[in-house]
Amino acid sequence: MNQEFKGIEIRAVSSCVPKNTIKNDFFDSLLSPKEIRLFEKTVGIIERRWALEGVTASDLGFAAATKLFETTPDLKENIGCIIFLSQTPDYKIPFSSNILQARLELDKNILCLDINAGCSGFIQGLSTAFSIAASKPKTKVLLIIAETMSKILSHQDRGTSMLFGDGASAIIIENTGEETVESYFNVFSDGEYADAIKIPDGGFRNKVTIDSFKAKDDGNGNMRNAIQLFMDGASVFDFTLREVSPSIEALLQSSQNKTEDVDFFLLHQSNKFIINQIATRLNIPKDKILFNIDKFGNTSGVSIPLLLSSSADRIVNRKNLLFSGYGVGLNWGNCLLKNSSIKLTEIFEI
Repeated sequence: MNQEFKGIEIRAVSSCVPKNTIKNDFFDSLLSPKEIRLFEKTVGIIERRWALEGVTASDLGFAAATKLFETTPDLKENIGCIIFLSQTPDYKIPFSSNILQARLELDKNILCLDINAGCSGFIQGLSTAFSIAASKPKTKVLLIIAETMSKILSHQDRGTSMLFGDGASAIIIENTGEETVESYFNVFSDGEYADAIKIPDGGFRNKVTIDSFKAKDDGNGNMRNAIQLFMDGASVFDFTLREVSPSIEALLQSSQNKTEDVDFFLLHQSNKFIINQIATRLNIPKDKILFNIDKFGNTSGVSIPLLLSSSADRIVNRKNLLFSGYGVGLNWGNCLLKNSSIKLTEIFEI
């Protein structure tokens, strides 16, 4: 699906991460020092942040939104919709956006939506927020993306435990009516490969039983139970190299733009090698590709707005940004913002 908008803007972004820093030596029981050095060189992750016990994704999202409203209090007025995007919500029932409406003391005359999406979630959430904002002039949407991926990982699984980190971003989208501001989206899904990233039990296809908690060896020395995250790394790797670059090219072509028209490319922080491969295939200059995977790991849908916040000093006064997300689903998508001006605050810890 392709979408185009005029006059819809990201007004501000605020991001936070847990104080709890997990360095790679935490995993010395899984990998040898040589293997850890290879992991750091290829994947690019040196450390990540994990939330403490009792801290949920909505807690992180609440903190990010609170800081956003403290720094830009005028943006709290007239919010018509709150979207909470996460794979790690507080509850199955009720939905977290409804809880955050009360915690943030937002007006009751508001639409609350939860979206269960992963690494491409920022694109999906942003597309939804832009669509809602476009319905009426001056409409504001609060998009909160938050993850505590650490809570669904097996620390005996080399395929996932070292990759993921926790964090949250709060984003205000507004219909300002500024005609010079343009945005373009394309989004894709391929459910044929839905099993590539999955938690098998815990829904109503496979309900939780006593056996769900029993860790099993996957045949490669990785131990996990059926309510912890499984990822077929090879399948996901092939998917990203096969689909992401052509989809970015398609967006540039459909929007009648070229690589040189984009100030910065902000790709989902999945894997340093993969990001560099995508950049090479698109002939993107290295100085236009931004990274923060070394400090925060893969924070799923949070990774792109977190990258915005961590790159605030470089992005200031840059008007044309391209975002690309890809992952669970399998799902992928891109967004090009032109003539945008986003207020960014520094990442803070909680």
